[in-house]
Amino acid sequence: MNKLFAAAAALGLLSAPQIASASPSRAPQTVNISVNADGLDLSRPSDVRTLRNRIADAAAEACDPADRMIVTPMPDYACRRAAVASAEPMVQELAQAAQRGAMARRR
Repeated sequence: MNKLFAAAAALGLLSAPQIASASPSRAPQTVNISVNADGLDLSRPSDVRTLRNRIADAAAEACDPADRMIVTPMPDYACRRAAVASAEPMVQELAQAAQRGAMARRR
C-alpha cells in the first residue's frame, strides 16, 4: 500500500501546469514541468520541503530558460512565484494524504 501511494504521489506531480513568459512582449504560455517525488516520504515535513525545493528549481528552469538570446538575462521572479503557487495545492493535498496514511498505519 505504501509503495502504491508513493507511485501515486510521483504520478500526481509528473505534470504541473506552469506559466512561463519568454519576453514581456509575448503572451504567457503554459508549459508542463516534471517534478520527481521518488524517495520522499511526504508525511515528513523535511521531505515536503525537499519537494517544494524541487518545484522551485523546476520553475526557475521553465521561467528562465538558458537558451534565451538576452545580453543580460534577468530572472523572471513573477513567473517563478506563479509557477510555484500553481503547484502548491497539489503539494498540500499529497502531504495531507501521506499524513492520513501514516496515521492509519500507526493504528
